[in-house]
Amino acid sequence: MRVILALAAALLAGVAMSFGQTVAPDPVAPFFNSAAPVVALAAAVSMAARRPWAHALLGALAGPLAMVGYFATSELRGFGVSMSWVVLWCTAGVIAGAAMGFAVWALRHSGSWPLRAVAAAVFPGVAAGEGAHGVVRIADTTPVGYWWAAIAVGIAVLVWLSVTRLRSWQAVGLACVATGAFAYALFFVYGAL
Repeated sequence: MRVILALAAALLAGVAMSFGQTVAPDPVAPFFNSAAPVVALAAAVSMAARRPWAHALLGALAGPLAMVGYFATSELRGFGVSMSWVVLWCTAGVIAGAAMGFAVWALRHSGSWPLRAVAAAVFPGVAAGEGAHGVVRIADTTPVGYWWAAIAVGIAVLVWLSVTRLRSWQAVGLACVATGAFAYALFFVYGAL
């Protein structure tokens, strides 16, 4: 039952994203059209699982369900929806959601410090990479303060996970390097879109 509720919440979050994008004040409007909140949603949904594969599966389902909720609601509200964007963001949701779901499992249950360190970098890397994209590439059309806040949240989550889930300076160092690598990779991919 908790799995069904978690997946239904992902779908409803997508519906809320569509409405939020049009009614939210400008400083927070990008929240409803960003990847980092969807990846955080995948983390939350994956917590309904108990096994590593189930964490990854629930994370992989959460992103596309949020996108289905978002795009279906947007279409019903009369906004144009491009099928190519639906496919792109649903695919990204599967990949990022599965990675985030597995990262949640690793942070909660893995005894391997390198795996925990890399897992700790997934969300911070997404938040920082997307934030850097916002600051560098789209600051003239979106509120730059939101993107700086996204970077700050990514760093704060990395610090929190380092303190609560990582047990050595080696693990913290690896998490920092992995965060930078994930952020750079996402920044690069966003630049190619």
